Amino acid sequence: MSVIKQYKTTDGYTPLVDPAELGTTNLHFGILNLDSESTYFDHSDDCEVALIVLGGQCTLLVGHNGNKANGILGERADVFDGDACVAYIPHHTTYEVITNKARVEIAICKIPSYSDTAAVILDAGEIETETDYQLRIIENNILTEWIGEAIGFFRFQDDNGSATLQLIDPGNKTTRIALSNNNLIVLSEKTRARLINYEGKCYQLLITLSTPLQ
Repeated sequence: MSVIKQYKTTDGYTPLVDPAELGTTNLHFGILNLDSESTYFDHSDDCEVALIVLGGQCTLLVGHNGNKANGILGERADVFDGDACVAYIPHHTTYEVITNKARVEIAICKIPSYSDTAAVILDAGEIETETDYQLRIIENNILTEWIGEAIGFFRFQDDNGSATLQLIDPGNKTTRIALSNNNLIVLSEKTRARLINYEGKCYQLLITLSTPLQ
């Protein structure tokens, strides 16, 4: 099973994937858009959280007893302007995003976890650094094939950009789907996705667990 959603840019936090709603994945996913001189405060509850800055810059304050991390997050104007900065936040921890003079756009992914890990803030270019977290984040590396459980977010530099995927379910039934700007695809476990082609300058953000990728 797979689900396609369209993200429409909206101020504040927009939830896009909820396992209780979709019934296909353990992953939660949404996008946060904050204007200049704004703040966003949240609690990770029973989940580990990954913040992937799509564009802009902010100050991130993470605090939970002795597990604290503060730093600047974000170095690029948009997803076509270099690598992302990523932060990982453990369960039962507060975190606050604070903007200065510019907007910031952040993809937020969550998965249930009770692992006692330290908060991590990665600079641009360090996205492939191994951590003790379950979430695996890959971007700007157009993968031709991957296996769910996974979320793929696609963005194109112009309105004519598009991509075609072939989906193969556990019973080997195939389906072709077309993706356009700001489309999000959610793959269930054991579903395989193949990128057939794409037009225009394409950005791909892929979020998986420890599933082997090809």
